[in-house]
Amino acid sequence: MPELPSVEIFKRYFNSTSLKQEILSVDIRNPEILINVSPKELENRLISREFTGSRRYGKYLFSHLDNDYFLILHFGMTGYLKYNKDTANPHTRLLLAFKEGNLGFIDVRKFGKIGLTRDVKQFIKDKNLGPDALDIDSKTFIQKFSNRKGQIKHLLMNQNFIAGIGNLYADEILFQSCIHPLSKADKLSRDKLKQLYHEMIRVLNKAIEYQDKPFSLPESFLLPHRHHQGECPQGGPLEVIKVGGRTTYYCDECQKLYH
Repeated sequence: MPELPSVEIFKRYFNSTSLKQEILSVDIRNPEILINVSPKELENRLISREFTGSRRYGKYLFSHLDNDYFLILHFGMTGYLKYNKDTANPHTRLLLAFKEGNLGFIDVRKFGKIGLTRDVKQFIKDKNLGPDALDIDSKTFIQKFSNRKGQIKHLLMNQNFIAGIGNLYADEILFQSCIHPLSKADKLSRDKLKQLYHEMIRVLNKAIEYQDKPFSLPESFLLPHRHHQGECPQGGPLEVIKVGGRTTYYCDECQKLYH
């Protein structure tokens, strides 16, 4: 599932390809992925308009139109954007035509969602999203986690608690912080939570730098080794468990359990 680094990359790709161009046509190929908007309304709000910019929040991309609406894109498990001349991709769910090319929302499994809003803040509030993982400050982060009794990995992945982190990068952030994924958040010291915060920021920015290609990350990272019979970068086998129903990799030697 695309996590924050992917959506940030999609945002930059969108800005580099699709701004300041008149939308000539809107082809909604799978209306069932629309949320709180009809195909006709979406078409009416988009045709003859231009995108002026975009912003990302957690795993959502909000593309700003010159009529003060925002096109909402959530990429589900397999969604991404593609700008080219091609109109025949069988997995295109929405196709926007410009004079110079087409922007396709591609989604093989159709778990992505598309909508419209005039108020991004209200949308975030209605979705009960936590603060964005790259916007939250250290003080707020420590306050949020220090009083919670839940497992630290589950909290990192909870979009209503902090927005943007999924299964892969939760594993990486905890590995870099030397914290066992089953650790209780309220058992982590203030200094440990501060380290967790800084590793979260570092890991997410490094993932964006590496174009969200986990297996291309530096060898000191967990993700290039996160596979069957993978080994810790420091040596020794990685352990595999389930946390909140998600497959979790960690090193029993490097990551301390706080409970």
